[in-house]
Amino acid sequence: MRTRLNIVGGNVSTTDNLSFQPKQIDAVGIRPGEGAGIRLSKAIIQRTTALRAYNSYAGGRDWMEKLSTAYVVALATRSADELLIRDIQSHIPEEPPIFCRKCREATIGVNVIRALLFPRLKELRKHANDLIHHLDDPKKQGVDKLYIQGVFEYCYHLFEENADALFGAIPTVVFEYTMCRQCREREAHGRRGNAT
Repeated sequence: MRTRLNIVGGNVSTTDNLSFQPKQIDAVGIRPGEGAGIRLSKAIIQRTTALRAYNSYAGGRDWMEKLSTAYVVALATRSADELLIRDIQSHIPEEPPIFCRKCREATIGVNVIRALLFPRLKELRKHANDLIHHLDDPKKQGVDKLYIQGVFEYCYHLFEENADALFGAIPTVVFEYTMCRQCREREAHGRRGNAT
């Protein structure tokens, strides 16, 4: 349920916009490895930062502390998300290599990877971006249009529901080569030239 924080004439009245209890995250950041070794989750520093803030949210003394905590959750989760997607991107074999930067972005760019492998993560990321951009802009007033709980759903979805991905278990997907507009035009022009 989406609710609001109303700020009227400098008085702050907290409503359900900040009055929720984040779901518990049980996933761990360290797993047993081979023999006596251990395996660390990717983005372990961002994970630790996000979850420390996530778990302290319910104990916030006032709306400002809760909002500050939500901001930390948004930043750290978004950073972990970015590291995960860039790690996946770096392990996608390019055969043949994609030399055009724009074609590479259209084929295996971070937004393409996120949309194909983690569509719900892509959807929830918007709430973190909205909060971060809103609070970073000194001209913005109030937070009544922000969905704060969505930031915590984003964190939960990444660290609990996609915990295996952070340990390298990535779903298999085929990335179709996608040409950028300039390369499509160049190829079409080349075909027309060969036809004459």
